[in-house]
This record gives sequence, structure tokens and C-alpha cells, in this order.
Amino acid sequence: MSNELRIGLIGAGNWGKNYINTLKKKKKVSLKKIAFKNFKEKRNLVKDYDVTDNWHDITLSSEIDGIIIATPPKTHFEIASEAIKNGKPVIIEKPLTLNLKDASEFLELSIKHKVLVKVNHVYLYHPLYRLLKRQLKNKNNLKSIYSIGGNYGPFRKDVSSLWDWGPHDLSMCLDILGEYPSEIKAEIVKKDFINCIEASNLKIILDFKNKKYAEINIGNLMENKKRIFKVNYENHSYIFDPINNNSIKKNGNILKTDLIKKNKKSNDINHEKNSLDILIDEFVDDIFSRNFNIRDLKLGLNVIKLLEKIDNLLKVE
Repeated sequence: MSNELRIGLIGAGNWGKNYINTLKKKKKVSLKKIAFKNFKEKRNLVKDYDVTDNWHDITLSSEIDGIIIATPPKTHFEIASEAIKNGKPVIIEKPLTLNLKDASEFLELSIKHKVLVKVNHVYLYHPLYRLLKRQLKNKNNLKSIYSIGGNYGPFRKDVSSLWDWGPHDLSMCLDILGEYPSEIKAEIVKKDFINCIEASNLKIILDFKNKKYAEINIGNLMENKKRIFKVNYENHSYIFDPINNNSIKKNGNILKTDLIKKNKKSNDINHEKNSLDILIDEFVDDIFSRNFNIRDLKLGLNVIKLLEKIDNLLKVE
């Protein structure tokens, strides 16, 4: 491997563009090739990069050191499986897959071929979330988690609001508590059809050991974009609210969930790096240092396990 990591990007939609813009700033990384369809709609990429309409040109290439997969979830398994079998470390957009069977096979392939797989649960890489985790020194006294995440839209034909919004909140809960819930409850709070596509807001309750629990509210029928993640202790709470605040907020008493208010912005954290900066930097460092671990992939698998369980509960409702 040369001193410069050669990246292949598969998918050039909204998230693909975010990766392209982030990779431009990286000194130890070069975007070697991009695979996407509809060349006429993305003429600037055709002009500026080595492009192809066949993703196999990236997964099978000896000139690629690592791959970013930013394609629709239904394509993740086929693309990433081939990449892993060819020894290519990968970043996969959330959700990892659309079923537990495929996610479990990813884990088996990763271990068999000793290939690094990172899942872009983007808020896990947010600098404010990293600051939040540093504050949670005594998790034994942690009582509960409350989260709300959603917007009006997007309305996708191939992914429900659960599978679109759920991975963010579920990944943060599992990451902080470090365990899988013992009991899961879920209900549809609001439901509608927008342009013949089913949309919904959901409430999910996860029970953990020692009476800890998480209340998760997600959906694509909210009035505006929301992202609040609140960790409650006996006498205080920490609030991660990256849309409205530039810092983690600690309040003196546990607030009722309906009393969470916007706080004035503060500048007590360096925002030079965004979530994708951190994700890509860690991906590059792991590849250069040959640091193989399955931590991210195991978390991703447990998120899919939860999503599948919640999906089944909602179908019975």
C-alpha cells in the first residue's frame, strides 16, 4: 500500500456527494474511482473524476484500498459481500442491511476474511456525541434515555420511517448502554399516506437490566426536523441536541420529556471536524495500522436485529 489511501465510492446521490466533498479535504486519501448511474445528471463528476457505471470495477480493482458504499439499502448486501471477499475494507451507509440474515452473514464474512467493516451511524461520529460519552462516567447510575428524531419526510418507497430514522437512535442507545434490551415495545403514534407512500411516527420502549429503559420517538410525519438525545441520571441529565445547540447541556434536575427547551448556543467545542471527517479519518487510520475489529459491525448487526423485531411488533399491532 502506498502512502496515499485509494478510495472507491459506490453511489453518488446526496450522501455520496457528502463523501466526495469530505474526501477532497483529506491529505492521505485520494478518491480513485466513483461508480454511479445517470452520467447525464452528474456531468461534473464525469469531468473531474474517473467514473464507471459498473460497481464491480471498484470491488474487483487492485487499485482500490478501501470502499465507501452509499447506495440504496437493498443493494448493500451484494456490493459489500463482494468487496469483503476481495479483501476491501468498507464503510456502509445505514441501515447496514434490510434483514438480520444478511447482517449476520456480513459478520461471518468480515471475521473469515479479516476485513474491516464500518457502518455509518453518523451521530456516533458527531463531535458532540463523543463529548456526551465522555461525560457519562458512571453508567451504573444511569436511569433512562429519551430521544426524538425525525422530520416531515423523506418519504421513500424502499425504506420505511422505522428503517430510515430508527438506526440513529437505536445505535446511540446500544452504544451508550452496551447491551441488548431484555424487552421491546413499539406502537404507531401517527400514520398517513403521502404520495401513495406510507408514513408514520413511532414510539419505541426498550427495557434494559437494572430497570434502565429508553423511550425512542421517531418518524417522518413531524412538523420539523428534530434530533434530541437525553440521558437521565437521578439528579441531572445530559442533552445532545445538535440541531439547536453547539454543546452538551447538563441541567440540575431531570426534565420531563415535554419540557425540553432550546438553549442558547455556546462555543465550547471545536467544530472543525464534522461526523464524516471523523468517520473517514478513523477508517483511514484503521486501514493504515491494519487494525481489524468487529465492534462497529456487531453494533450494526444488533441495530438490524432490533429493527427487525420492532418491524414485526408493528405488523402485529
